[in-house]
Amino acid sequence: MSKLTKNEKYAIVNILSQIMKADGIIHPKEEEYMDKVYNDLGITITDLEDVANIDDIQSQFIISEMSDENMNFAHTLFLGMAVSDGYMHPKEIEIIDKLFNR
Repeated sequence: MSKLTKNEKYAIVNILSQIMKADGIIHPKEEEYMDKVYNDLGITITDLEDVANIDDIQSQFIISEMSDENMNFAHTLFLGMAVSDGYMHPKEIEIIDKLFNR
């Protein structure tokens, strides 16, 4: 994986959060998955305040401008979140499709 910028990491976390909340139920497995992503990306509690300052449209734009390699990595993370609770909800699929089927 090539190096993600701080903004790319924040955008990924923002989108993962959208996917986690999409079906209206935050499953413990989704929380575990998010914690692992925070750890893997080196996201700290302080960073989460900055993540909160990036809105959905900014996140979508940042993702759309990423390199193919980073975009593929993000796509894998998004799908991982969507299936982490054992069920891929249509609203989760919709969020992912909106990002990658332009």
